[in-house]
Amino acid sequence: MTPQKIEKDTEGKILEAAKRVFTLKGLDGARMQEIADEAGINKALLHYYFRSKEKLFMTIFRVELNNFFPRLIPILLSDEWTYVQKIRHFVDEYIELFLKNPFLPAFVLREVNRNPQVIAHFIVESDIQSGKLKEVMRVLGKEMGLSSNEVLHLLITTVSACIFPFAGKPIIEQVLFNGNSDEYNQFLQERKTMVADFVICYLKGRQISNGNE
Repeated sequence: MTPQKIEKDTEGKILEAAKRVFTLKGLDGARMQEIADEAGINKALLHYYFRSKEKLFMTIFRVELNNFFPRLIPILLSDEWTYVQKIRHFVDEYIELFLKNPFLPAFVLREVNRNPQVIAHFIVESDIQSGKLKEVMRVLGKEMGLSSNEVLHLLITTVSACIFPFAGKPIIEQVLFNGNSDEYNQFLQERKTMVADFVICYLKGRQISNGNE
């Protein structure tokens, strides 16, 4: 095995271990020693690859987003999918991203409030191309009969509906589900259908209303 392969395998092992620890403890509760133990390496080696917990987290964030958007955008731009299919797929993929990485929303919200320029700079540096996102909005607007401003509101509303149950987990799980994690997780799975249905019903109702005018 080459040194480059060993290094890549070690980094991958660290990232997977960190995701497990972040999921259990959250960003604030996780400790570098715990991540090192989970990865089966010593703490010094962990710091060699990632100097801080925040840098480790940002790496995970970058990997997940760069897997998410390139996979999703071609479908949103496709003329072979109806807008109803696109909405259902978008919501399903977005919620699945957070089901696999439930620690992401709280981290992003914390960093946006603490240092918004860091997140903004990170987005610019990532593979998320603003031109592609604008093209997605243009295509969706044409398919749904919405202005660019209306599409923007719709996307932000849809994303917010997907993210909030994860960001608000302490309240939702403890207060609404009495700390029952199984019921809470079932609720999150149901959100895939409920959020998509809500958006689709809004759009169809709007179309009927405009047709009657």
